[in-house]
Amino acid sequence: MKKRARKNFIYELLTFFSSILNRLSSSKKRLLILFLLAIILLFFISHFRRIFFVIVLTSIGALSLIHSRYFKYSHYIGFELCTMATVLTAIAYGPLFGLFTGFASLFGGFVLSGYFKPTYFISILVMPIVGLLVPMFSHLPLLYTGLIITVLYDSIILPLYILMGSRPISSLIFFITHVFFNLWVFSTVAPFLLSMMP
Repeated sequence: MKKRARKNFIYELLTFFSSILNRLSSSKKRLLILFLLAIILLFFISHFRRIFFVIVLTSIGALSLIHSRYFKYSHYIGFELCTMATVLTAIAYGPLFGLFTGFASLFGGFVLSGYFKPTYFISILVMPIVGLLVPMFSHLPLLYTGLIITVLYDSIILPLYILMGSRPISSLIFFITHVFFNLWVFSTVAPFLLSMMP
């Protein structure tokens, strides 16, 4: 199945994007410039307190993936805070902030983890999309909104990963742990953070 995936057009496209990321991440100056441009953009479309919470939540999301650098099989476990960061910023500040946080937290997280595969561009592209959809469910309790977004995200990325060569059992393990972890996050941590956001 892996040989077939390598010949797949989608895999080749993801490999192309991965090479761009590798060149980008090899230059600290380029990463710093992109980060500064993102901050300046947020400054012009909002005010300082919003920028502060977006940066904090994006950083929390990115740092939550750093465990992949130290534990070989941790990427099979659905432990991440990018979903929480995306949902909270989208609820508090609107879908465009959810889009930005979803993209920046996952992108930053994969760069920090040092464990980046071409197929991970699926997650980087899908998380911002679900960030745009968060306001559709924001009338529900936060726990339900978080779980809906979690399941929606997983239902999009996991079949694509399986098509790209991932084992179904690995995807099932990720889905189960991801849902239960976010059940805890959105019932405990997320309400407290949302209550502090302006």
